[in-house]
Order: sequence, then structure tokens, then C-alpha cells
Amino acid sequence: MSSALHFALERAMAFRLKKGMPSTDLSEPIPSSAPDLFSNDYLSMASNPQLRRDFLEKLMDSPSLFGSRGSRLLAGNTPEHMALENRLQQYFQTPAALLFNSGYDANVAFFGSVPQEGDAIIFDELVHASCRDGMAASRARKALHPFAHNSVASFERTLKQVLAECPQITARKATLFVSVESLYSMDGDFCPLPEMLRLLDQYVPRGCYHVAVDEAHSTGIFGPGGRGFVAELGLQNRVHTVIHTFGKARGLTGAVIATSAVVRRYLIQYARPLIFSTSLPHINLIALEASFDIVEGPLGDQLRERLHDLSAYFRKLLVELTETVPKSLISLPGSHITPDPLISTTPIFPILTSQPIALATFFQKHGYSAQPIPYPAVPRGQERIRVVVHSGNSEQQLCDFVTLLRQWASSPEIASLGANHGPVSVPERLKREDSIVEEKPVSSVASTGQRLASVWFSWITSFLWVPVKRY
Repeated sequence: MSSALHFALERAMAFRLKKGMPSTDLSEPIPSSAPDLFSNDYLSMASNPQLRRDFLEKLMDSPSLFGSRGSRLLAGNTPEHMALENRLQQYFQTPAALLFNSGYDANVAFFGSVPQEGDAIIFDELVHASCRDGMAASRARKALHPFAHNSVASFERTLKQVLAECPQITARKATLFVSVESLYSMDGDFCPLPEMLRLLDQYVPRGCYHVAVDEAHSTGIFGPGGRGFVAELGLQNRVHTVIHTFGKARGLTGAVIATSAVVRRYLIQYARPLIFSTSLPHINLIALEASFDIVEGPLGDQLRERLHDLSAYFRKLLVELTETVPKSLISLPGSHITPDPLISTTPIFPILTSQPIALATFFQKHGYSAQPIPYPAVPRGQERIRVVVHSGNSEQQLCDFVTLLRQWASSPEIASLGANHGPVSVPERLKREDSIVEEKPVSSVASTGQRLASVWFSWITSFLWVPVKRY
């Protein structure tokens, strides 16, 4: 192959290597001999023996097992699909529910079809790539406005600017959409949703805004019965659309959009990922029924409690460690030292380090599926590896991991690197959280934010999250 396309592709991949971005051809499996501390299987459902038994039992009793034979609009709208949607509607206490094959499909479907021409979308700068991809295809794609991650002040300023630029919203002729995640998988921090809703009520006329929350990393592990972050806060009646995915805490695949009956009907007519995809095969539906039986039942409560206890224990170990090693080698974001008081704990721990590749390589040699997250995938001062606690872990496994972490930071070679670096800076986002909107008009913010995020997300989705992240 010696064409212009060949050389263009080679140049693009060479550029990644030049920038220090890890590259893979997926020719080898990720390390797996050590305990799982890096996947999104928060409740360890993928290896849960009861889920296996329940699934096989349901499988033997089911008249249908394999393909659904078409999209939902053709032969794929089976009684089993409708029964699961009805169950999810009741479980999530929502007016309507619509199944999708993945969380990516669900976000692309919603943001690519529901916002209308004349509407505007305000979104956290760290929302998932699927949300951005949907927005880029939507009728509101010329009115996309990011705000600094989890900054209420930045959200308020962006909100004011958008309302000034889009008077049709306050005139009740258009809608303001807000896109956030409940729990952000890169930083492990929670959206300040109550404060944002308060500001929306203050500035936007009733009925003129629509809040969409992606619960990918919180569904199953927070809220009563694992209903998620929105339910944990008691805000089900304030949030208009919630996207729950099944590829994390529930150990499977697929997603559901919990929303109004009108939005559900509209999605069925206009959402391309739904219209042009074969619906979930019956074997997936059977597995989901078995998973929900566990997650919403007494065992699910035990797994969540176990997860939260282990996460608190791991945080304690990490905080103690950071007090004894150079901060340039190992440190934690401030939100992980003083957890969000609204939520008991988060199972996601970004371990900041000036040597992310060396640290990840060290753990890979010990059998862990660690992946480096270096600059420019994240801003300077936020280089890291990302550790995830699971309910199936043990206290000893967490102690062993921290012992290895200390061993790495104390080795002469690594310690000398730490001595040659200053402390890992306060994450740039924390220092500049209010500066994005101040320094540039909203239109410039959107284009700049999208360019930065496209670099970050292209790297994440093409490498990092193949083993661990999202959908």
C-alpha cells in the first residue's frame, strides 16, 4: 500500500508517537494476572457466580436466545424488549424508557436528534465523546457552549452569556439543553447538580431548559437499589433525561434512556443509532434481567456497601502514602482527600504523577492492567494512572497495591526523577476553572474547548478506554 492515504495515516500515527501518546495494535491482551484495579466493573458483576447461575437458569427457560432479527422498527421489537423496557421504566421511576445497544449509541441518539434548530447546549468540558459526537450532528450544533469542569461559577457565567445571545430561550421559543455526567470517570468527581439546577431555575423560565445526565459511572453503585446519582440526590423530578449504561456496574452491555414519553416517541422516529441498528439479541436481554435482579436486590445493597467501604479504606491508604513520598511522584486531587459530602465515596482514584508511563509499566510487569494517561492527553500537572476499586477486591489486595506503589516511588531510579521535578502542580483546571469563559467569548470557548477535547478524547477512545472505559 503506497498511496496518499497510506502516507497520511502513517503521518498521523507518527505524530501520536512524537507527542508521547501510547500506541497499540491490539495484538496482545492486557495484563490480567493481578487483581482487577483498573476496569469499570465496579460491583465485580462480570465474574459474579450468582449472576452466572441465574443467567444460565433463565437461559434454559427462554424460548428465544439469539438475534432479534432486525431493528426495533422492523422485526426487532419483540415482547422481551418491551418487557425489559417496562421493567426499567418502573425501576428508574421514569415516565418512559428506551433501550439502546450501548451508552455511546444512547448519547449520540439523544444529542444528535432531540435538540432543535434555535436551541442551545451548555455542557461540561469533560462530558463524554459520545455526547459531543451527538451534539456535532444536532440541529443545535452552531450553539455549543462548554463550561469549566464542575465549576458552578463558570456554569453561571456561561448560562448568562448564552441567554443573552439566544433571546428566543427566555422568550419561550427555544430550549436550553444542559449536558453533564454524574460521576466523571477521569477525575472520579461528582457533578454539582443541585447548584446547577438552582441557577437554571433562577435564570431560565420554567419549561425552557432540559437537563440530561449521563449516569454511566454511577448507575448501579449509588442511589436506592442502585438507581444512580440523580436518585441519590432525590432529583428524579428535576432532571428531564437520564442515560444509564449497563457496561460498567451491571457487568454487561447496552443502555437505556429514561425520559418523557414525548422524547421517547421522538427518538423512535428520529434517532439514527436506534433506527439503523439491529436491536439487542435476546441473550443480552436475559443477562440484563438477571443482572438487575441482583443489583436492585439485597445482594446489590451488600455489594454497594462493600464497594463504598473498600473505597474509603483505599483512600485512607493513599492519603497516608502521599504524606511520605515526593508529591511529584504520587499525589491525589483535593477532592479525593476531602470527599464530596453528598456522596459517601467514589471508587475512582486518579493517581497524579510526573512519571505516568514509568508507573504504568511498573504495574504492568506485576500483572496489573494499568494504563498511563500522560500529557497531552491531560494538561501538564494532571498526568496520572487511574485506579478503580471493585466490590470484589479485598483489603489485602488494596494494601498490596499501595505497597507496590510505595516501592516504586522509593526506588533509587524513580526517586531521583522525583527529586528533579517540582511537586505536581495543582491541576490546571482547578486554577483556571473560571477563566475559560472570562478570557474568551462563548463562541471562541466552544471552538477552543472542542479542539482541546478532540485531542483528549481521540486518544482516550482509541487507546486508553479500549480496556477500561466507556460503553
